[in-house]
Amino acid sequence: MVSECFGARLISKQVCSDSQETKWELALKQQQKEAHSLCHHAIHKLIPMAGAYQQSMLEAVSQASSIYAPDEAEAICHAGNKVLDEISNHISAILYNARKTREANRKANKMEDSHMKAVIYHNSVLPYIETLRFHIDSLNAIIA
Repeated sequence: MVSECFGARLISKQVCSDSQETKWELALKQQQKEAHSLCHHAIHKLIPMAGAYQQSMLEAVSQASSIYAPDEAEAICHAGNKVLDEISNHISAILYNARKTREANRKANKMEDSHMKAVIYHNSVLPYIETLRFHIDSLNAIIA
């Protein structure tokens, strides 16, 4: 009777459950890849670039007193120190959030149930990723 109304193929609850579990696993794998590539890019590409930029800023700030008048040199040093502090703060935040992302990712991966793994990943890993992305974007805006 039901097959007459909805066609000959009926989907069992098990098939629906398996399909949903597959969706969770795929979404989780995609988020894990994104987290890994974001952390890798930040630590191995962005932070060394920021360090080189910081070094050139330090040299420019230190030479400002010999090139400019004392008032101008002081203003340049103040502005340069402010930018250097911002860069340092973003680097520290990136390192902290990358470490926390990895730790939370390891905890989530210990779960066997894919639904629980997805929930834990969403609640514990994604907040660090969002914060990490903010600091990466902010640092990129400064050094680019």
